[in-house]
Amino acid sequence: MYKYVIGVVIVATLSFPAHAEEFSGPFVGTGLTFDNYSGSGDAEGIGGVSGIGGTAYAGYDYKINDRIFIGAEANADFASADADVVGIPVESEWGWGVSGRLGYKINDKTALYTRAGYARQRVQLDGEKFWLDAIRYGGGLETFISDKIAVRAEYSQFNAESNVTNNQVTAGLLYRF
Repeated sequence: MYKYVIGVVIVATLSFPAHAEEFSGPFVGTGLTFDNYSGSGDAEGIGGVSGIGGTAYAGYDYKINDRIFIGAEANADFASADADVVGIPVESEWGWGVSGRLGYKINDKTALYTRAGYARQRVQLDGEKFWLDAIRYGGGLETFISDKIAVRAEYSQFNAESNVTNNQVTAGLLYRF
C-alpha cells in the first residue's frame, strides 16, 4: 500500500502546477493512518498491535523565506489498533495532539518537513479507560496537486509514558485557504 501512496505523491509532484504562496497560511486536512503499537518494560507484552485509523488536522504555516517555513498544527486521531495482551483486552480509542513543523521547499509545490509535539491517546485496558501522554516526532512530504489542495505522506513516532510506542504512517489530503 505504501508503494502506491509514494507513487501518487511522486506523480503529483511532477505533474501539477501550483500557485505562488504555497506553505503559507491556514489549512485543514484529513487522512488515513496505519498505527503499530509496541511496548517495553512493564508493557513488554504489547508487540505488533496494528490497526487502520483516521486523522483530522488544522494548522497554520508561516513562510520564513523562499524555501523555509514553520508551522503549528493540531490534530485528532481515531485508531483501531486493538489486541488481547496476555488475556487482557486492550483497545486504542482516540487521541489529540499539537505539534510544530519546520519545512524546506524542494521545489515550488513540494516540501519536506519535520515535526515535534505533544499527543494524548485514550486507551481502554480490560474495561478501564485512561490517557497516555506522548512526545511526537516525525517527518513527511507534502505536495500540491492544485492551487489549494495538497497531498501528504508522513511518518510519526509517539513515545508514551508506560513504555508504549506508536509508529504511525499517514496518507493525507489537505486544503489551504
